[in-house]
Amino acid sequence: MPTIIRFVMTLAVLAALVGAAMFYLANFVKPNIHEMTVRIPTSRLEPVPIAKPPPPAEAPPSDAVSGDAAPPE
Repeated sequence: MPTIIRFVMTLAVLAALVGAAMFYLANFVKPNIHEMTVRIPTSRLEPVPIAKPPPPAEAPPSDAVSGDAAPPE
């Protein structure tokens, strides 16, 4: 049983050290804030089509649409 207690205490001490390090970093270390400029080439700004659009659908012949046409003889 003492081995388990020693293991659990070691984990607790390590967790406390990690927590203290996180607290220190969050409260006492200030980030460097400065303005940043990034140049983007114009070739990257032009839109590039990914795929060609589908061709327009063909309309059916006018004979098939109209039911008034006389049958061919």
